[in-house]
Amino acid sequence: MQTIKSILKAIALSALLAAPVAASAGPAKKSQDKGTLRVLYWNIQNGMWAGQPDHYQKFVEWIQSKDPDICIFEEGATIYYDGTHEHMPNEERYLPAHWGELCARWGHQYHFVVPRRPSTSTPYGLTNYPGVVTSRFPIDSILIVKGHKPDTVVVNYSGWYQVHVDGVERPINIVTVHLKHGKYGYGVPHDQRKASEERYEGEAHRVKELTCILDHTVRKTKDPDKALWIMAGDYNSYSRNDNYKYKWNNASLGFQAQDYMIFHSPFFDLFDCCYPNDFLPTCGTLRIDYMYVSKPMLKACIDIYQKPDEYTERVHSGVSTFYIPSDHYPIIADFKISKLQ
Repeated sequence: MQTIKSILKAIALSALLAAPVAASAGPAKKSQDKGTLRVLYWNIQNGMWAGQPDHYQKFVEWIQSKDPDICIFEEGATIYYDGTHEHMPNEERYLPAHWGELCARWGHQYHFVVPRRPSTSTPYGLTNYPGVVTSRFPIDSILIVKGHKPDTVVVNYSGWYQVHVDGVERPINIVTVHLKHGKYGYGVPHDQRKASEERYEGEAHRVKELTCILDHTVRKTKDPDKALWIMAGDYNSYSRNDNYKYKWNNASLGFQAQDYMIFHSPFFDLFDCCYPNDFLPTCGTLRIDYMYVSKPMLKACIDIYQKPDEYTERVHSGVSTFYIPSDHYPIIADFKISKLQ
């Protein structure tokens, strides 16, 4: 599998070098070219916590300026009161209840929110980080991947959706991902977390999450190499393909989750395929957000953008670990519709 992936990476890179490439600082507003499908992924930190004071106006204007056809968001629930670290009761939260109203402001008629898992570790009994898919095209919800206790819990449920894009005969399969954070294992008590971190149990749990997600999505289908798949999200994990930047021991167990995606999934790390010699972080100095795609999506890719702009360049808010507008940077990918056949 790795040899085939290496060949495809080389093909993708040569195609990008042969064609005009947008500036690495990120694309301007997309023209009304009906031949391009634009997909935006972004972890928006606590339901775009920083967007509450202006009722998300700057957030909406930025999305409008990028004109995406499909958006994939992580952390799609309001959690804290504006400017504070104080938990907001579920009934007062604008999101996720009003995603339909919010995404309509940038022209998306369709949306789905991944359900929130029941949790005893949050004040109001539900996990705080649902995924969200919005689209200008119709969406079908196929499956919510939850896993099972005690071994394969998907900490933030994963959603499998199909988007029916005008001009594309087959549906585009979207899988949302937000893996467990931290180096310690799932459910480990505070007094045992240091030992758990030393055993890389958090990373091992992320492998279990990925196994469960893949088993219930792409592995349930025939000929995944020929279908249209995007598996985007906050993987909370590190790729050995970036190790020239991290300079870790190559045998480190800290690469387990991304090794699983690289060597045991049918998908390709889109940014690494397009820019194998570049490193652009997605969260501070780390690259932990990824857009994985199937072979046909890779071949149809025009370009991918990860460098923050004036709006998305994060600034610490002075509250907890929160940033403005988010602690993560967005990823935008353009695909040529005529090649998605």
